[in-house]
Amino acid sequence: MKNFKASRLVIIVILVLIFFSGCSDKKTNNNLTDNINSTALDAIILQEETTEITTTENKIEDTAINPLTGLLINEQASKRRPIGVMINNLKPALPQSGISQADVVYETLVEGAITRLFAVFQDFDSEKIGPIRSARHYFLDFAFDFDALYVHYGLSPQAYTAIKKYNAPSLNGLSALDSVMCYQDKNRVRPHSTYTSFEGLMAGIDYKGYNIMADSDFHNPLYFSETEYTPLEGTEASVVRLDYSGYSKPWFEFRDGYYFRYQFNQPHIDEQTQEQLSYKNIIIELVDIYNIPGDNSGRLDMSLVSKGNGYYITNERAIPIYWKKQSHYQPTVYYLESGEKLLINKGKTWISIFPSYRADKIVFEK
Repeated sequence: MKNFKASRLVIIVILVLIFFSGCSDKKTNNNLTDNINSTALDAIILQEETTEITTTENKIEDTAINPLTGLLINEQASKRRPIGVMINNLKPALPQSGISQADVVYETLVEGAITRLFAVFQDFDSEKIGPIRSARHYFLDFAFDFDALYVHYGLSPQAYTAIKKYNAPSLNGLSALDSVMCYQDKNRVRPHSTYTSFEGLMAGIDYKGYNIMADSDFHNPLYFSETEYTPLEGTEASVVRLDYSGYSKPWFEFRDGYYFRYQFNQPHIDEQTQEQLSYKNIIIELVDIYNIPGDNSGRLDMSLVSKGNGYYITNERAIPIYWKKQSHYQPTVYYLESGEKLLINKGKTWISIFPSYRADKIVFEK
């Protein structure tokens, strides 16, 4: 837009000069003509400068900081409450849709040695998000970390109990919300066919009567560095491998300033953009994960209201950190080994909740 305005100014100036140069052989009113020429040009320049200043000011007024990435986004979007969506991560569910618009994505184990994703959205407009799957109770702690609404399609018995106990704001598509918030992709087979969208989520929130505006007093667990940095200490980490199980062995490769994600021996692609998922930051939390005694489906539990070790990875370096969560309602806080709060680079973040008993399966490569 700025170049267009400059070009328009040049054209106007040339036309004015041509007009007055054509009148230069007239001997009368030369001084008056010069004054008009100068006045006209000053007026044009003033109008262009004023327009440019006004446009710039409007752009500044319409933007604000995304609390999940530290980057500038639309002001209205910055004031919304985050929304976390439970994403199916089985091979038949691929490619997933809309996930690239999530600002933070969690990955952790569920029963059967598979992983599910919890995608947290702040600034998004996707017409297709999913496939959505059922809730597990420990994912509530990830939602609490960002004071996010929890979106899922069905739920485990433990999740049902926890949502009631903690009065967690959830949007269960396997309910009257199905026709309000969700739709089925006819090209997919259940249970890999259920999707939602930005419009669907807004309708669901309205249906349930939840407050869509973020709590101004809440601070999520991520603190951002004002300037981008590369840790001086730690381990070289151009490639990060996370061997969750025999089924799930995702990894990340660093290039062009970001970590690009792979799983099931192929790039992790968003169907809507046809682009590979990429992240500025990776956080690994080492967590005690174990089977629920007596659960016939082999469901899991994990110690998230606790503390433990982990890693922060950015710009080809991995440094040791530790994490602490004091209650379900309080966000997890990440610290350097020195005890200072961890500052991360601005951008999107992938958080791996990784079983502590498999810590030796985390591999950093040059």
